[in-house]
Amino acid sequence: MKVLLIDDHALFRAGVMLLLREAMPGIEILQASTLRDGVEIALNQALNLVFLDLELPDGNGLDALEMLKHQRPSLPVVIMSADERVGTIVQALGFNAMGFVPKSQPPEVLQAALHSALAGGVFLPVSIVQTLAGDQAPFELKTVIETDHLGLSPRLFETLGWLAQGLPSKAIAVRMGLEDITVRKYVSQLLAHFNVRRRTELIVLLANNQVSFGPPPLSQPALDGHGSPY
Repeated sequence: MKVLLIDDHALFRAGVMLLLREAMPGIEILQASTLRDGVEIALNQALNLVFLDLELPDGNGLDALEMLKHQRPSLPVVIMSADERVGTIVQALGFNAMGFVPKSQPPEVLQAALHSALAGGVFLPVSIVQTLAGDQAPFELKTVIETDHLGLSPRLFETLGWLAQGLPSKAIAVRMGLEDITVRKYVSQLLAHFNVRRRTELIVLLANNQVSFGPPPLSQPALDGHGSPY
């Protein structure tokens, strides 16, 4: 597992790296203290996962997230931020972030969030899950996952896993060796299966039920064919 940590606070980076190494011995961690350096590494290195702070001195993390997901769509990005406003989190999910780890939470919550990300699960603050879920009836997944992959066919379950990791339909099509239109049909079927209208609601549902899909695979820059550097 090879991850990139982009954050301008050295003490916070050191703490996160300690937790990551506790969660997964042997993990390789790259780090960057500026957005420019972090984006350059993310565009040119083979990585499994990126942890990205939103508030960096040389740029806006959401802008960088949008650009990264455009140029490296197969690379999962988890946001780490002290900004827990609903609008910020919804915007990050709209840019295909894999999850949102709140910096203000105690160490045990941060550790659980990192474990979830390394296992291919979506992590969102409990308060945000409750707010975004609204009055929607909970969908009980835990009793189903052990027997039949949430009641989905193997292809739909694989598609769901890529969606959870933040891949858009075109990148999923490349991973699965399918036409883009076929993946779009799969996504529509998933939304109907879980009775949600959009990917954001589906991500909240997965986070609420703590569903994991296995460690994110290595993403190669050549797979995405990114354009000019940040």
